[in-house]
Amino acid sequence: MRIGVFCPSWVGDAVMSIPFFNQLREHHKNAVIFAISKSWVSPIFTNHPDISEIISFEKKDISGIRSTKNSGLSLKALDFDIFYLLSDSYRSAYIARKSETPIIIGYSGQGRTQMLTRVISRSKNKTHRINYYLNLLIDQDFVMKSQNHSGIKITQNEKQWAQIELSKLKIEDPIAFFPFSVAKSRNIPELQILLFLKNTKKNIIIFGGKEDRKSSEKIISELQAPNIFSLVGKYDLRKSIALISQCNGAIASDSGLGHISANIGVPTVSMFGAGDSDITGPIGPKTTYLNENVYCSPCLKNNCDNKKEPLLCLNRIKPEKAWDALFAL
Repeated sequence: MRIGVFCPSWVGDAVMSIPFFNQLREHHKNAVIFAISKSWVSPIFTNHPDISEIISFEKKDISGIRSTKNSGLSLKALDFDIFYLLSDSYRSAYIARKSETPIIIGYSGQGRTQMLTRVISRSKNKTHRINYYLNLLIDQDFVMKSQNHSGIKITQNEKQWAQIELSKLKIEDPIAFFPFSVAKSRNIPELQILLFLKNTKKNIIIFGGKEDRKSSEKIISELQAPNIFSLVGKYDLRKSIALISQCNGAIASDSGLGHISANIGVPTVSMFGAGDSDITGPIGPKTTYLNENVYCSPCLKNNCDNKKEPLLCLNRIKPEKAWDALFAL
């Protein structure tokens, strides 16, 4: 059997989709399983034993009708028997349809229902994103077996590279700090960041994307502290994952990097406000969330609409509370 799985588009969601692959492999021991993903989340699935091959699409491959159609047609040669859609987008269903896969399974919505051969019902109750993906299997009367908890895979060579790199940078026993998020409503406010970092003498590495470099440089300039280092935008995602794996802990915004650190077993404290931790909270052996549950949260919006008290949900979280939570893990 040959199975295609269209993966979620965001890093955090991609991390939360890994249990789906674990369970899919449990049901189809000998299947060839393809992770079909956008290039910026593909590194999440690299080296995973339950994934046979990764098909990676660049932004240009799925921008516009012609490119998207051609990307779908390019999958015909892979001769899938089943195509699962973890993404709820119309585009993912269109690509699956163009692949001419006989069985296409996913949730309805966004005008794509007619392109699915099996429409899965959404739970009426609040459910974690991991279970939302797994429900695509549960709804087919599969017996859920003891879950394989295989997460992001980091090779020994990657770990050794990270150890050498940190040694070159003269950073010992670091704590990772992820203050940034794609959604502005989930970025830790700048003044809060400064309070967090002034509150510790431990070595701190700030991580983030290239788009976060200016904010990071401003923070470093404000603090002028020898124990605060920024690696924001300096490494690709795989190298960042390897570096994070060598950290003693992590304090995170509601972000993809927080999901990564939790998944690979780094003690992680994630700060929630706009997002709902019951739905998208990071999962890991040593992780916890902080949420002050203010009157306007969770708003589930990408931009804060609270004009009177902007980002109240995050500003209410005291730095010492986050540090205490981390050291308690």
